[in-house]
Amino acid sequence: MSSAITRSKLIKVIAKEIVENFNTKLKIQDICEAVGISRQSFNRYYSDLKPYMKGEKPINELVMNQSDISSNQLLCKYQSKIKELQDELEDIVKSHEIDLSKVKNSMTTSLMNNDLSVHDADNVRLQLQKQSLHSDKLKEKINRLEVELSKQYIDNNLKSSTTPLNDNFQVIDVDFELLFKNFSATQDIDVFEDEKEVAIDNLISMTNKLLINDKTIVVLFMERYLSSFNKFVERYAFNSEDLHLFVRLPVHSRSELKLTLNKFNKQGALKIYIPYSASDTVTKSQRNFYFRNVPETELQAADKSFLPSIKDGFEHVCQFKIRQGD
Repeated sequence: MSSAITRSKLIKVIAKEIVENFNTKLKIQDICEAVGISRQSFNRYYSDLKPYMKGEKPINELVMNQSDISSNQLLCKYQSKIKELQDELEDIVKSHEIDLSKVKNSMTTSLMNNDLSVHDADNVRLQLQKQSLHSDKLKEKINRLEVELSKQYIDNNLKSSTTPLNDNFQVIDVDFELLFKNFSATQDIDVFEDEKEVAIDNLISMTNKLLINDKTIVVLFMERYLSSFNKFVERYAFNSEDLHLFVRLPVHSRSELKLTLNKFNKQGALKIYIPYSASDTVTKSQRNFYFRNVPETELQAADKSFLPSIKDGFEHVCQFKIRQGD
């Protein structure tokens, strides 16, 4: 699929969501899935579309050069949507007036019975509303700080993430658990995907610094959230004394893997190992023990992931069956 065709499809999907569904805060992941591209491809080639997805730029600018979407069509759809919302608002206003009348009658009766009690209740209600608003603001601030703290921790953690085990191999990893916990707090999948992409780029950068010659071997562990990466390293059988670099890679689509591999230095051999589970019971048990904080969307992406081959640029590809406890 050419870049121009992909861009046209993206524009159509964005315009449809904004105009027909009145959605001005679109998720990158949803748009990418609708068009059939990876999030990395979107960020790399079509990031200029983000302001339209967030409602920061008018949609008519985006469709100006689209032959099958005209400004008149957009205007008609907007007018139809406005009429629909006006009718809905009118119904709400009528319903509100009825409810307000009932409340007024009830309040009048209550005031006649006990003016002081009602006055005190109003004061309590206003105080609770103020406290609720204050709590919401504090939660919002905490979420923002947790995101920044997570990013800072990742950067600091990467400085010491290269763990020497002996003279002929090293483990390069980052604590992805922090990203998972941050998502649990914010439930923002776009922030999670951005943080994961930054973490993977930093892992690649660290690996490239250690690729000292063409005899160095990079062993990629394709994370499927099925078995322990550390146990995989411990049980790895060496067949040479060359330097081995072990890297955990949570990438689930062929397009993402291709973009990731292009970032590695060309010197050195690439090997990839993919864990496999033939039992749903074992999968569930392993994830409950090792990966209970992984977002559901991440687990689903791992379950739908493809199987790499030699044609993808590897010297060695191995899919191995896991057992419970691995």
